[in-house]
Amino acid sequence: MSGGLFRTDGGARGSSGLDVSDPEIGKAWERVCQGEEEWMLLEYEGKSKLKVKATGTGDLPLSDEEIVFGGLRSQTGKFFCLMCTGEHANGLAKGRAAAHKNAAFNALDGTVGEVCGLSVEEFTSKLKELKELEPR
Repeated sequence: MSGGLFRTDGGARGSSGLDVSDPEIGKAWERVCQGEEEWMLLEYEGKSKLKVKATGTGDLPLSDEEIVFGGLRSQTGKFFCLMCTGEHANGLAKGRAAAHKNAAFNALDGTVGEVCGLSVEEFTSKLKELKELEPR
């Protein structure tokens, strides 16, 4: 019997359709990996393409009105993927972002984990926990 939600024929998996080909993404991530920056954030340009929103050190410029992906270099030199889904972001955009999460994270080589939150408050709390777990 055929049908159902899951593909059982061993065929190729579908793509999320997220475009992470902007060369500035790779350049920004390289600066993070080299220690020139502590973090980078990516934002949507349209519905299925990411671009660099910001790079820097210190606090992340987050808003509960938007969805951002990104990466960060911890104090111990480990790299983490980031995703903050703003509490007040559009519901359809939140669903799209959930489908794009793996593609966005796969664009960042060398990561060992992730920090995700469904609001700036939750994200910030999880990021604080990560920093407290790291040896100084």
